[in-house]
Amino acid sequence: MNFRYRARSADGRIVEGVIKDVGTQAEAVNRLRLLKMLPITVTEAKGGHPSSSSLYARLRLIATVPLKDKALFFRQVTTMVAAGVPLGSSLDLLSRQIANPRLADAVTFVKQRVDGGQSFSGAMRLRKEFSPLMIAVVRAGEEGGVLDRSLDRLATFLERQDALKRKVVSAVSYPAVVFGFALFVLYLLVTVVVPRFSTVFDSLNVELPALTRHTFRAALWFRRYWYVPLAVVAALVGLVIAMGRNDGTRYYVDKAKLKLPVFGDLILKSSMARSHRTLASLVESGVPILQALAMTADTAGNVVIERAFKTIEEGARKGIAIGELTRRQKIFPPMVGHMITVGEQTGRLEEMVDKVADWFELELDEKVKRLTAILEPLLIIFVGAVVAAVALAVFLPIVSAIQTMI
Repeated sequence: MNFRYRARSADGRIVEGVIKDVGTQAEAVNRLRLLKMLPITVTEAKGGHPSSSSLYARLRLIATVPLKDKALFFRQVTTMVAAGVPLGSSLDLLSRQIANPRLADAVTFVKQRVDGGQSFSGAMRLRKEFSPLMIAVVRAGEEGGVLDRSLDRLATFLERQDALKRKVVSAVSYPAVVFGFALFVLYLLVTVVVPRFSTVFDSLNVELPALTRHTFRAALWFRRYWYVPLAVVAALVGLVIAMGRNDGTRYYVDKAKLKLPVFGDLILKSSMARSHRTLASLVESGVPILQALAMTADTAGNVVIERAFKTIEEGARKGIAIGELTRRQKIFPPMVGHMITVGEQTGRLEEMVDKVADWFELELDEKVKRLTAILEPLLIIFVGAVVAAVALAVFLPIVSAIQTMI
């Protein structure tokens, strides 16, 4: 029997999924408790329409695996391995209850390879769902005999990355929603309200103020050639995407992103926080520093930052101190180089890099709060100004006509 569940994970999040091939509801509940999850609802999964569910499953299998699902998987593996459950049994249990079909398929594949005698990291390397960083951390844990600790670090790292991603999305989503609403209101005013009043004013035979004339002309042009601004925006977006994917122009696109007003600093701080957290997690897990720097560069997400880390890696191969190399890169604040130097001198490099990541995340939090506090009134003023301008353009001729009649 299969049971669909809704439960609260150890970190307080609500998760959903399906536990497969269990005899009773009580057994399903026991499996959840073994994973340190508090069951909320556990009900038998009823059969639906095969064709539609099969199509839905196939579409989900094609989709990418969200970061939060990977974080939850590694957190659950950590819990079970630390509790003494064999790795193969842990993977078998998790593969039956993971809600994401693609991740469940990957875990099943890895479990079969592990049962066949292959290492966990070696099996992970054969699936695209697991990044080189994940594989390196797991391999370091296997080689050092501290797999449970490496898995715990990896789970914590992925959870922090997911939280960081959600912070950035929340900072960008509010202005985007308000701006989209403003465009929708403007569209209604231009295509519905203004044309009706235009007909009325033509019949009144009154001289229209300059604001009204320009507004009506703009509305008429937009109604006739609405596809022109859409085509221009689509072309610009397509050009930026194409340049971002081209190796020859991607550097300039990423450099321009960092110089964007308001959002450029947000992008820089989020990339810096992610990169330094990656470096700290790799070094703490026992990955050699040169390999850790190379992997951090590959996962930077911005070519400007990627090149900075690659330059540091090349210098480190020549024996130059990482702190000194960091200070030479203008993109890093001076504080970063000093903290890394302290870490090198005291033998606590991973701890110092982790503190650098904490500092960037704190700066990002403050930036998001300030951005929200500033943009909220500005966007409200913008929407109000647009509506007021159109309203003024409509009512000025009415007032003029009334005065003429009097």
